[in-house]
Amino acid sequence: MAENDVVERWRTLQSTYLSTASALERALDERCDLGLSEFEILDLVAEVRQEQCLMRDLVQRTPMTQSALSRIVDRLQKAGLVQRTECGFDRRSMVVEITDRGSEVHAEAQQIYRSLLADELG
Repeated sequence: MAENDVVERWRTLQSTYLSTASALERALDERCDLGLSEFEILDLVAEVRQEQCLMRDLVQRTPMTQSALSRIVDRLQKAGLVQRTECGFDRRSMVVEITDRGSEVHAEAQQIYRSLLADELG
């Protein structure tokens, strides 16, 4: 593949990502009062609902730094969407759990997210 073709492919991918992320950000903010990063963390926490979701597990599943992730979890906790407690088997770790309100908001936001992704990328 020619060097210019690779650059053009990269720019196309980047443009698609940026426009899709912007559309997701607007829709989630307007309809659920969530930012895209907040939704993505809430979505990860919801996925592991049957197990304990540790902060360190979230760090491994997202490209965010520990401090950025902590700030997002703080915002989600203040909004009543998750709760954070000490881990029973590792005092250095924190468990993040989705609340009932968080589950309701997540269900609505997930529909918006998936529908918009299908529209933008389908």
